[in-house]
Amino acid sequence: MEISPANSSSLEIYKILIGAILPRPIAWVSTLDASGNMNLAPFSFFTVASVNPPILCFSPLLLENSKEKDTLVNIKQTGEFVVNVVSRGLAQKMNQTSAPYPPGVNEFVAADVAAQQSTVVKPPRVADSPISFECKLHQIISLGSEPRAGNLILGKICNIHIHPEIFRNGKLDSESLDNIGRLWGDMYSTIRDCFEMKRPEI
Repeated sequence: MEISPANSSSLEIYKILIGAILPRPIAWVSTLDASGNMNLAPFSFFTVASVNPPILCFSPLLLENSKEKDTLVNIKQTGEFVVNVVSRGLAQKMNQTSAPYPPGVNEFVAADVAAQQSTVVKPPRVADSPISFECKLHQIISLGSEPRAGNLILGKICNIHIHPEIFRNGKLDSESLDNIGRLWGDMYSTIRDCFEMKRPEI
């Protein structure tokens, strides 16, 4: 079977992508708008873009009416954001922040998420997140103007907060981190079912 994106709706392609590219890590992104109002929202089109310099990337899609999400608007205005890692214990609160709140609503308050002051950037971080990455905007790449078009946000990491319980002997204890990933529909996963393969040598 073959499918041509040119002959398919964006919704059809979206369903194929989120059903095939999984699990997807979740960037729980905190921002401030130009007036200083806090915003918090999750994004699963997210990964590492570079190590040197250290850059994270995530891509908020345009809404059905082609309008930009609050997170994108805020980052364009302020140039700063924080990417918070979502552990299993934060899943319900993270999900609550994905509700379609109108602009100006503080999702930290709406979802009962504790905020903590960042060190370098102005947007707060999620206090209970096991790892938070303070970022300054490096670049935004707009990939279109139609509904579901992506806006690839590249942010340079300028500070990292790590909970001491998951950092042992100079490295992360990822099993204790217990972060979650996005699957299809309303499904999520953890990293508990793992297996090991050594990289081959030639």
